[in-house]
Formats: sequence, C-alpha cells, structure tokens
Amino acid sequence: MPDQLSFVFPDPGLGFSDLVMSPVNETALRIVQRPENWPTPVLCLVGPPKAGLTTIAHAWARQFGGDVFEAKPFAGLKARDVEARAATYTAIDGADRVPAGDRMLSLINLVSGGSGRLLLTANQAPPNWQAPSPDLKSRLNSMPVAEIYAPDEAMMLGRLKAAAVRHFLKLEPDVLKYLVPRLDLSYEAIEQFAERLSDNVTDLGRAPSVPLVKEVLDAMEADAPGGPKLD
Repeated sequence: MPDQLSFVFPDPGLGFSDLVMSPVNETALRIVQRPENWPTPVLCLVGPPKAGLTTIAHAWARQFGGDVFEAKPFAGLKARDVEARAATYTAIDGADRVPAGDRMLSLINLVSGGSGRLLLTANQAPPNWQAPSPDLKSRLNSMPVAEIYAPDEAMMLGRLKAAAVRHFLKLEPDVLKYLVPRLDLSYEAIEQFAERLSDNVTDLGRAPSVPLVKEVLDAMEADAPGGPKLD
C-alpha cells in the first residue's frame, strides 16, 4: 500500500507568500500587490486557464480588505450595490465572462472616479471581451494589463510539488525528474495529472512511482485527440 492516504480538508485560502514564483508570473504578482502604483485604479490580470487567477484574486482581496465576485453574481448586482463599491477594493474573477450589460462599465467608471481599486482577472485580454457599448469598448481597449505566461520548467516543478501537497502525495526526486520534461507545459496539464495520479494512488493502492506516472501520462495522451503515444 502507498505511504499516504487521500483526505479532503477545507481550503484556508492561500496568500501571496504561498504562491509558486518564477519568471512567468513574478512581474504580474509584483504589480498586483501594489495597487497604489497602478497607472489607473483598474487593472486586468490575464493568464491561461488554471494559472492561479482565482487564487490571486482572493489573496489580493484578503490583503486589502476587499471582496471577490464571480462573473454571473457580479452581473446580477443591483445598481445601488455597484455604486457602493466606488470606494472599496473589488476583484471580479473571470471578468471576460461577465454577461453583456452595463454593470462592468458602471463599476469601472465609479472606481476610476472614486478611491477604490478594481482587479479584473481573465483568460483573454480586455480588447477581446464582449463590449455592448462603444464606451465600454474604449475602456477595455485602454485598460492596463498584467500577464501571467505559460509555465516554464521552474513553474511546472513548483506547481507539481504544490499539487502533490494538496493531494497528499509524495513525489520522489526520480519521479519529478522523469515527469517534468514529459508533461505538457500548461497549468491545465499539471492539475489534470495531479488529479489522475491521486485517483490512481487511491484506487490501485500504489505509491506514485515512475511506472505509475508513466501509466498516467500514457492515459492522458490517449485521451488527447490525435496525439502520439509517449515513450
């Protein structure tokens, strides 16, 4: 039997000091943490899926006493509730998925004229978002952006170790040495691999060895349309 068990505990929430850092995200994180130095009161943080945008939005809100809204709940706010956020710190996670409407433009204008700060996270740059009005389109086109890029090997190694901790897995150095050059350089691949490995450890009662890792990678490759089999 493997020397770890799988449990699920409530997530206490990560702070900026808990995040994996590498050249692909360090500039963006430095900018996000200094809202007093933003070129405007509104900033968009852009990154690939699973890049940690939600985690960063919540860490930022906790650090500055703000609130986080997901796209649909934000779009459902009443006008008076949006107006009340002019002087507060607000993060909208998945802002590129906010349904077309006037709430986004209203909050951008209110924060720009007030004392608050607005952090928007998205997988697409603001000029690519749906904009039902010329005014919103203009705001999005001129919005300052901080970007998180696809993972490098340092980020991949750090994120794999962090995922292993979350899933109560022990990845030995030989496993990581085998894994890092073979796993796709994407945040989604890292999370998918960790979940599949955890399931295999639990279901099969095997420790996360190189042979098991190879089986998981092969299964992921088989599920990817048109991809060659891993060696």
